[in-house]
Amino acid sequence: MPDWNSIKQEVENNGNILTVTMEKLREAHGAARLGINIQAQIKNTLAGMGLGHVPQELPSYQHEPVRLYKRGTPVGDIIEMVLTPGQQNDAKLSQQFSQNAPDYAAIIAKIRELVAE
Repeated sequence: MPDWNSIKQEVENNGNILTVTMEKLREAHGAARLGINIQAQIKNTLAGMGLGHVPQELPSYQHEPVRLYKRGTPVGDIIEMVLTPGQQNDAKLSQQFSQNAPDYAAIIAKIRELVAE
């Protein structure tokens, strides 16, 4: 049976992001059934451990997936930027991905240049 420490460890060992089922979270919480109160308690427990989750409203069906991520990490920051609309986060996301995106046209041109030689 999973516990909260093992779940947090799995998230950290998986690059600070991990998808699990609500069943696993319910079992770690020690509850027999999912309900609004159990979902709220799970949400609070995750937040207390420094873990965020997607979807932001935890599912009520035990077989539904939930993506867990460690807040304050690069992957966690990106997820939170995506989930929090606003001009500032739009600018950060645009900057983040435009700088790192490869220039495929330049790569193709360079390949053609090398092949032609």
